[in-house]
Parts: sequence; structure tokens; C-alpha cells
Amino acid sequence: MIKIEPVMDADIVPGIQAAGIKLGISFDYFKKSTEHIYKPTKEECDVLSTHNLWFFFHRDEMTIGGIHINEIYCYWDNNIVLEFSGDESILTGIHVMSKYSGYLLKKLKIGDRLDLLKYELGFDFYYGHGDTHYLKPNPLESEDILEGVYITTNYLLPYSAEYPDHIVTAITVYL
Repeated sequence: MIKIEPVMDADIVPGIQAAGIKLGISFDYFKKSTEHIYKPTKEECDVLSTHNLWFFFHRDEMTIGGIHINEIYCYWDNNIVLEFSGDESILTGIHVMSKYSGYLLKKLKIGDRLDLLKYELGFDFYYGHGDTHYLKPNPLESEDILEGVYITTNYLLPYSAEYPDHIVTAITVYL
């Protein structure tokens, strides 16, 4: 079995992979292929310094609004976070942050300005919630977004001419 460790400069492919890890793998396979520690709650482990081990944390709770959350998060030194659906136990999201140096669309990486995609590749942005931006590849032709990826920035506002200096703080690929 192959030992799974993140590749910190691997290309980010929307809906497919980041950090050299493919979406859709099972949690059981992932767990057998890693060196890891497991804690019942996030507060019991310092996820900022797991020293090249995966830290597993299972979030199984009911929200105030009555929504059941059942997810497993796997942290790598707080630079990579894998999100497994607890119900299906498959990898549904990969979040790359701070020290990650791989590129999205062979152009954008963590720490770049978001408008790099707008002016060099012609993308526009759909503002999700909080600091989340989805990519619109053909803004004049369609309202469709590029599926399988979103970008988090240092602003809690939508990208606009008034606020163009958004810095990319994280990129997430998802199923």
C-alpha cells in the first residue's frame, strides 16, 4: 500500500485533486495508508504542529437548527485539510492553505491576488458566503461557475472594482 503524504507543490485540479491526493478515496483506505493520530475533539490536539503526521478529528453533532453533521477532518500541519463525508466515508473536499505552493489553473497560488485570474485568464467571481469566491469562466456568456473549486480570500466582501486587492488564503477542491 502507498503511504499517503501531501505533495505541497502539486497542481490543483478542480473536482479531481490537490496536494497529490485524489477526491473520492475512502477514509478506510486513507487511514490504512497514513501515519496519524486521532483525537475525539479538535481541542485535544494542536493542529498547527502535527509534525508531518495526519491528525484525524471526527465531527459528529447536531446543530442548533437540527442539522446533523457527520464529517471527518484530517489535518497536515494546518496547511492541508481533508474533509471526508462521515456518512459515506469518502473524501469530498481538500483545502490547501498557507505553505502550499501548487497552482490552480497553472496560474494562481496561495498568496496571489485574486484579480490575477480576472485580468490574465478572463475569470469573474461569484461571491459565496463569508470569504468564499467561486470562479465564473465566461462571465459575459453564462452565469455558470467552474465546478469543483472555490477560493478563500482575506476579505469578507465580494471581489469588486472597489475592493480588488483580495489575497488568496486558501483554495478548496470538492466533489
